[in-house]
Amino acid sequence: MIPKTVRLAAVIAAASVAGCITTRGGSLSQTAERDWGETLARAEAAAGDHRYADADRMLVDFANRYPGTPGAVESAYWRALIALAPANHDGAPQTAAALFESYSKAGGPLPHHLEAEILRDLALHLPMSAPPSLAVATPNAATQGSPGASTADLKAKDTEIQRLKDELAKANDELERIKRRLTAPTKP
Repeated sequence: MIPKTVRLAAVIAAASVAGCITTRGGSLSQTAERDWGETLARAEAAAGDHRYADADRMLVDFANRYPGTPGAVESAYWRALIALAPANHDGAPQTAAALFESYSKAGGPLPHHLEAEILRDLALHLPMSAPPSLAVATPNAATQGSPGASTADLKAKDTEIQRLKDELAKANDELERIKRRLTAPTKP
């Protein structure tokens, strides 16, 4: 049988440990806020250098380290943007759409809610893209055995890609215009 004093000491020790954890939880939120700004800046720099996989990894790592924080929620939005980058050969519109959807359904304050919904809808209308290695390794039936058809098919695809890039640029311009209009001070 354990004496009352030992049990009391154990209860006090457990309470003080619980108090430390609660205090650390408060500072964890502050640490997450500080780390989010740094992580986002590093991820944006990596994406700007076309190191999309590194940028994505940084954002995933942050969300895993600080689940449930505003930065973890925001990381889904930024990962989706990176997945939509035309030069990102590892990204795909379907991946971006799923991440935008996840962000939109996260609840709480979502600074990019409108943009995420618009970009999700755009991403859902973009054609599925195969990794470049698969596209080269698996020619379709129309291009097999016919070099002329292959060149024409490639030109058609290039034209379609350019059209989609132009549409995306127009959509981004429209989003910026909306964002400016929403953030502009209103006259009394």
